[in-house]
Order: sequence, then C-alpha cells, then structure tokens
Amino acid sequence: MNVLLFASAFLALASPAKAPVKVHVDAKNGDIITGEVTFKVTVDSQNLVTQVEFYVNDDLRDKATSTPYKFSMDSLNEPEGTVKLRFKAYTSEGETGEDSVSVKIYSGLDKGGDFHLQAGITALQDGKWDTAITEGRIALKADPKLNQARLVIARAYLRKGVMDKAQKFAEDAVTNDASNPNALDILSIINLQKAFSTYDRGAGDKNETLKSIGESLKNAVEARRKALDTRFDSVGAPTDKTLVAYSDAALRSGRYGLAISILKQAFGQDESRTDFANRLAFAQIRVGAFNDALQTLENLKRNHGTFDTYTTATMAVLLAEKGDVVGSDNMIKDAIVSDGDNPIVTTAQAYIALKFVRTRLENVNTMSLNYDDLTGKDSARALDARNTLSQILKQLAKDQGQRTEVNYYLCALNNKLQNYETATHYFEAAVLAEPTNYDAYIEQGNKSIQVTMLGTITPEEKAFLYANARTMFTAALQARPASAAALTGLSLVATFEANPEAGIKWGKAAIAAEPEYAAGHIALSVASSLGAISLSGQATKLRDNNKNLTSNSERQANELKAREIESTGLKYTTLARTELRAAEKLDKKIEGAELSRAPAAWRYFNVGGRVPVLPAPSN
Repeated sequence: MNVLLFASAFLALASPAKAPVKVHVDAKNGDIITGEVTFKVTVDSQNLVTQVEFYVNDDLRDKATSTPYKFSMDSLNEPEGTVKLRFKAYTSEGETGEDSVSVKIYSGLDKGGDFHLQAGITALQDGKWDTAITEGRIALKADPKLNQARLVIARAYLRKGVMDKAQKFAEDAVTNDASNPNALDILSIINLQKAFSTYDRGAGDKNETLKSIGESLKNAVEARRKALDTRFDSVGAPTDKTLVAYSDAALRSGRYGLAISILKQAFGQDESRTDFANRLAFAQIRVGAFNDALQTLENLKRNHGTFDTYTTATMAVLLAEKGDVVGSDNMIKDAIVSDGDNPIVTTAQAYIALKFVRTRLENVNTMSLNYDDLTGKDSARALDARNTLSQILKQLAKDQGQRTEVNYYLCALNNKLQNYETATHYFEAAVLAEPTNYDAYIEQGNKSIQVTMLGTITPEEKAFLYANARTMFTAALQARPASAAALTGLSLVATFEANPEAGIKWGKAAIAAEPEYAAGHIALSVASSLGAISLSGQATKLRDNNKNLTSNSERQANELKAREIESTGLKYTTLARTELRAAEKLDKKIEGAELSRAPAAWRYFNVGGRVPVLPAPSN
C-alpha cells in the first residue's frame, strides 16, 4: 500500500500542472453604458481556446470561436439599471475561465424625449452621425410618439450610407404620419441613392438591373411628389397679402397652370409689379408658352420702365427663342453687369449656348439651332461653339453648389461635349437636389439615345440604351405627368425600336399635353411615317403570298386586306405630313429641314425641344 501511494504521488509530481485560463474584458465595474457598445475580450491559455461566451446576467447572448473576441450589446434594448456581464472561455482540454463586470445601463430617460431629440438634431447638424442615431433612439425610447426622432435617425443613417436602416426609420415615420413631407423627402433621396448604387454595381442581368433602377426612381419621384403636394396643400387659399407666397408654393410643386391663372389676373390689375411678372413669365416658360412670357415682360417694361436682373436674364432667353441675336446679346450683357454671378444669369447663358449656335459674323442676325455634333468636327463654327460651351461649363463649375438647375446644365453641357461620366455625376447631383427635376431625367434619356449614334454600338447594347432612355423618360413623366417633352421622348424611343404604334400613341399624348410643342408634332410625324412604311410592307407581303394561293376567294380576301392596310397607311402618311407642317408653323427655324427620320427628329428634340431650365424667382 505504501508503495502504491508513493507511486501515485510521484506520478502526480511528474505531470505538469494545468495553467489557469485567464479572461480579460475591456470594461470595468461601474462603467455607464449608453447605446450600442462593443466589448473586446482577450484570453490567456496554454491550450487552444475553442469558444468564448457572452452573458447578460444569466442570459447567453452570443458566442465566438475565433479571435478577435468581440461582443456587441445594444443597451437601448435593455432595461435601465445595473446588469452583470460575464465572458466565459473554454479550451480544448475542458478548461474554463471567466471575467465579469457589473455595469450600469443609463440612457438619460429621466431627461425626457424632447431633450434627446434636440441633442440628436444638434449632433446631426455637427456631422456626428453615430451620436445623432443614439440620441434619436433614446428619444424614441422615452417617447415612442416622437416621429421627428425617427427622421433624425433616418438622416444620420443616410449620411453614413447605411441605406437599409435609413429606409426602415423613414418608412416607420411615414407609417406614423403618412403625409409627413420631411419623411417623404428622405424616402425619395434613399430611393435615388439605391438607383445610383445599382448603376454603379452594374452586375447581373442588365434588364433586371434596369427594372430595379426604374422602380427606385419611381418610388423616389412619388415620395417627393407627395411631399411637395402636402406642403402646397398646407399653404391655404391665397389672399392679397399671401399671393406671392402662394404662387411660389405652386411653382415649387410644379403647378404651373394654377400659377399662371392666379398671376395673370393679379398682373393684369397692376402691370408694374416685377414680382408678379417674373413669376408669371417663369411659369409660362415652363409650359413652353414663350410668346406669352415675352408679352408679359414687354408689358412690364412698358408700365414699370426698368428690368431687374432676373427679368433681364429671362428676357435674353426669350429673345434668343425669338431669333433676336442683338436683343438677346444686349440683355445678357446687361444682366452680367447687374449681377454676373446670379444663378439666373449663369443658367440663362448656359441655356442659350446649349441650344443655339452663336455666330460672331456681323451680317448674320439670326440664331440657328445647335445641331452640331461638336466632337470630331473642325469647322470654324463647330470649334467656336465647342469653345463657348467649354467656357460656360467652367463658369458654372466654379460655384456648383446644390442648385438643381446649375447641376442640370453641368450635366447637359458635358453630354454635349461627350463627357458622359462627368455628366452622370451632375445628373445625380441635379435630381438629389430636386427629385422631380424632370428635365434632368429627359437629359439623361437623351444621353442614352446620343450614345446609340456613336457607330460603335452592338445591337444588344443599342437595345439596352433604348430601354435605359425609356426608363428615364418614364421617370420624367412620373415627375410631371403632363410633360410633353417626356411623352415625346417615349414616342421617339418607340420609333427607334421600330414600334410605330407605340410611337404614334405617345406622340398624340405629347400633342394633347402641349399643342404648341413642336418636337411633339415631329415625333408623331416620324412615328406615323414609319407606320406607313411598315403597313406598305405588310400589304406587299400579302400580295406576294397570293402567288402561292390557288383559291380565288383566298386571293381576293388577301387583296381586300392589303387595300385596307394601304388605306390605313395612307392616313398615316397624311398624318405625318400634317404634323410636320404643324411643327414648321410653330418653329420657323425648322422650315425646309429634313426631319422625316427618327435620328433627325431626335436631334431636333434634343435641341429644339429643350425648354429653359431656370431658377424660380425668389424676390
């Protein structure tokens, strides 16, 4: 027995003693925990650590099997007060070790929801996104009815680029208040960002990608549209004192017809009011009623005697549309002298340069539409026009700011110069500044069509570009359902895709929306012409098939059907001629131009169909 005891004792002494497993956490007793906190755990052990567990009191919350051992806890999901946190490690040899700390969860709920809401707003203004999120969540924990706290959180996540969480809190805000314009605005921006990020990824099935982009743009426009309508509806009926504010709200919401009817009556009673005249002319320009706008400003000049900077720059645009080179130049010069950095002046310059070829020959007193493809051409006029566009581009880029109109022109000018990647950047900036900027969507759609004409595009790429153009024109139509330009774009895309029926449908819709929009008449003309050609081919095919028929009744039936098709084709031919003549009456600059094919019609649409994009009057 003594021998056995001695042997056992010897073996015990000979075996190495197991070293203790030591666990350390980067927290200490008494720490105050607020918001989302991450704990880092280290383990000292001679043997392999197989797992580390994290407990809140006795509740297992998480476990990790590899370094670094990090555990997160959202204290805002926990009750206030002291809790015990335990971190337990296990080794491959069955050893264990743990560390524990007692911490206090304190969010300051006793200060009330409004206190934390204001703290979140301040953090948001200071660019402290994480603090804004924490304060917003505390505010909601203190008072779940504080919808503004959800907006603070949504904005902070949006600035961090965490779109899923930004969207969740924005949608929660809309759920609690379906007409909250601020929540709708945030949702609009989130959907735009989703669309842009989908563009950037560019992976997967192109058609599915485009479908996703279209849906995001639709949601963005609808949310912003609803926000604008909500704000306008809250203005109330106009009075003599609130007429200008009311008309401004109508202009912001795109209700140009309403603004025209109200301002026309008010201006008719006092044609010396510059504030009425500028707003009325702006609304008339937006619906393409250039002659009406010109008359408005001429009446102002007759009754008031002088123009302010806004009126002067606007008059320069209208005189350019009229073809008065000298008058337009003089007005622009006066506007520059008055306030050359004013956005109305810079955008007016950009519009005139973009739409018209400005020749310096003294004996030429008319303006030509700027059809030139400026890249790769070395004619004196093309070089001069390209140089002018480049100078305007540099001038605008100096002070880009957040104005949607300025970014629109930066996009359009870069597209004209075929700087497509840069143009896309400014397109995104334009619609982020105003998601219902339908001119920007139209510009982006026209860019896709422009790219199809470069000559190095495969049929598959061309089909995708047409689909992309249709997506953009559709977004423009959602932003302004009565947009003749958006409808014209859809008509031309259908014609490019050899779908004359759809082209005719959209062309007729464009004319119904704005009978004096020349580009709409041209689009309908080329779609009708294509329809006539298509029907002529069908009739010829039917007659060719008669050669293979032995039955007289079948041949007669085919001939009758061919004549019916030809009759419809003749109507299309007549419609094509009628619409082209209507366009020539509306725009004298295109008389005699060859506009019977889709590419030429699109070139006119991209230039002649462009409507001035100007900042609305503000004084």
